[in-house]
Amino acid sequence: MKLILPIELASDIELLLPANLTVVRVDNEGNFDGDPTGAEVYLNGFKLKDTTLHKVLAAAPTIRWQHTPSSGVDHILTPTFLERDIILTNGSGSHAISIAEFVLNFILYHAKKVQQLKYLQARQQWFKWFEVEELYGKNLLIIGTGNIGREIAIRAKAFGMQVWGSRRHPQPLSNFHKIVGAHEWRALLPEADYVVVATPLTPETKGLLNGETLRLMRPSAYLINIARGAIAL
Repeated sequence: MKLILPIELASDIELLLPANLTVVRVDNEGNFDGDPTGAEVYLNGFKLKDTTLHKVLAAAPTIRWQHTPSSGVDHILTPTFLERDIILTNGSGSHAISIAEFVLNFILYHAKKVQQLKYLQARQQWFKWFEVEELYGKNLLIIGTGNIGREIAIRAKAFGMQVWGSRRHPQPLSNFHKIVGAHEWRALLPEADYVVVATPLTPETKGLLNGETLRLMRPSAYLINIARGAIAL
């Protein structure tokens, strides 16, 4: 079997592959280091461009399976791709812990006023009564309770936050104090101290956050979008 690997990931992946596989590398511009003819599997890189995708598909019409390490796949579902009968899989869930830690990092960065502390440190200034917030008892609304949303909830609950979630079917979930349906989260915005967007980009979620929804949030609330940019317009 022959597979196509992105040049930036190939060295690490090849170490894990059986010896009987043939690997062809492709760079970010769609240039191959060998003959891709007959390849059945394509693992693309993180920064896949339409032009590169289409070059690969044209050079290897036998591809049956494409895997992307990213969670989002909207950049792959071009008309050219959809014309082909290719199984597409993604890396959903594989980055959940690291992104959840990233979210908690920014919540703490805001609550503990790290930027101000760095400013004062650089100027060798010290204030005895420097006010910072506690996360304990603060309300966190997570829009999207998939793998990433659930990992965020685990860590936020450990800080004593009240964790609310929004999902299409509002069944209870571990580490969430409250779960609402996909169209009910707006009613929670006036009480939320932190709002995290962790929902996939779909036709239903495109433009989900706009001026109208932002006006429902309290002025002191903090918004973190770790989903696709088009969800917030």
